[in-house]
Amino acid sequence: MSKVNELRGRAAVADAKALPLKKSKPRIALLGLGRMGRAFAVQLCRGDLAIKGWTRSNRAYENVRGLEVTSDASDAVRNADIVVTILADSAAVSAVLFDSHLVDLIRPGAIVIDMGTTGPHAAREHGDLLARHQIDYLDAPVSGGERAAERGQLTIFVGGDPIVFQRARPFLERLGRPRLLGPIGTGQTAKLANQIIVAVSIAAVAEALRFAERYGLHAAELIDALQGGFADSTILRQHGIRMAHRDFTAGGACRLHLKDLRLIKDMMGGDIASLRHTSASFEGFEKLVATGFSEADHSAYFELYEDVLPQDPPT
Repeated sequence: MSKVNELRGRAAVADAKALPLKKSKPRIALLGLGRMGRAFAVQLCRGDLAIKGWTRSNRAYENVRGLEVTSDASDAVRNADIVVTILADSAAVSAVLFDSHLVDLIRPGAIVIDMGTTGPHAAREHGDLLARHQIDYLDAPVSGGERAAERGQLTIFVGGDPIVFQRARPFLERLGRPRLLGPIGTGQTAKLANQIIVAVSIAAVAEALRFAERYGLHAAELIDALQGGFADSTILRQHGIRMAHRDFTAGGACRLHLKDLRLIKDMMGGDIASLRHTSASFEGFEKLVATGFSEADHSAYFELYEDVLPQDPPT
């Protein structure tokens, strides 16, 4: 490529960055069709988007109308306007985008949006690598779970350039409520703060319900009684009910919440002890994963209190 053509190419990319995605059907590559990725697809395919999803698994997705599934990631990203990664961790994102050289097939001016929880360090690193290919990047992890994803009601924490955010905003709003918090990495930091609140809240609800049951109350009745008061919360109403019914079918798996807490520990140089409640929750999730609850919903924290309270409480 001549120097003149190279400069023209860069100018075209710069111009594209200043404009929203105006196509009536922007082409979307969805990399990762696990539990959350599939829920994304359910919601996105209700609109007018052209969705091509990539997955390594052999699961059937025929019931997601409008979703084209491929086992070839290069086929998914070729000519895509937006490439969404919803993968387990930063290592998986690195392997898919960079180790396999998939990044070479993503067109300049496209936007890569990482919607998994991968940590701020990885977000900044991935953003730098993509910028070398003239590809824009947002880190946009989410909160709300599969139900919220399928209904387009996710909370979306976004880090990145404001112009890139405005271009991607119409797409993100199909999935929920996006909020730009600052430069690349701030979305991930916000998600980890969210995970601290969720972990500590789950521990508090588990502790309270075990206490109540030990002293003669029915957990489900207590949850109903607490609604509308200061102790009421989404954690109490959703995870508390799971605890009351001992139903730990995975929504958010314990191993994934532990992974997020490890990211927090890494950010703090390996010392999480100064975050006292987070540290206690970290130890709790470590124990759950080590004792067979790895794939159970994080409401299984309730099981940690099985033998903790006194067996013969005073009357």
